[in-house]
Amino acid sequence: MQKILLLKSKKVLGFLSFIESIFFPIPTDALLIPMAISKSYKWFDLALIATLMSVIGGVVGYLIGSYLFTDIYPFIVDYGYEDKFNISKSMFLEYGIIILFISSFTPLPYKIFVIAAGFLGVNFALFIFVSLIGRGLRFSLVAYVSDRYGMYIVTYLNKYFLYIALITIFVFVILKL
Repeated sequence: MQKILLLKSKKVLGFLSFIESIFFPIPTDALLIPMAISKSYKWFDLALIATLMSVIGGVVGYLIGSYLFTDIYPFIVDYGYEDKFNISKSMFLEYGIIILFISSFTPLPYKIFVIAAGFLGVNFALFIFVSLIGRGLRFSLVAYVSDRYGMYIVTYLNKYFLYIALITIFVFVILKL
């Protein structure tokens, strides 16, 4: 019975990672962290599931941006993502593919950037490569740190991760100037 529950929770993690990359507002970390802390799973397996399913979701988002943008744009507006989409579009035009890496690793809304990448026709193979690296680093770091240090480090990261991400983005923009 326990094996069945463990398998089902991995499927839920994969599904959450997939939909979070397209439209779902709750980050994968909300499930990944407690699963890693529970020590019922290997952190690497969790990170791999989250990464692969997130990138597959990113590919779906890319294809939506490529082929269905005019159909989904009203939903972008309805969900309040219009300003974020316009910002992501201008960031892609100014900084190129590096902005996809930043959005795949930081709390920036990855889903908006994958749709923008599809809409702007970013090289598909490069899109997948950068997404794998960024999402893989993010989920591996979260799963490993959660498994290794438990709730203590999670509390610390939750408190300071946004600041760390903002500093990283700020340094990137300064270096670009």
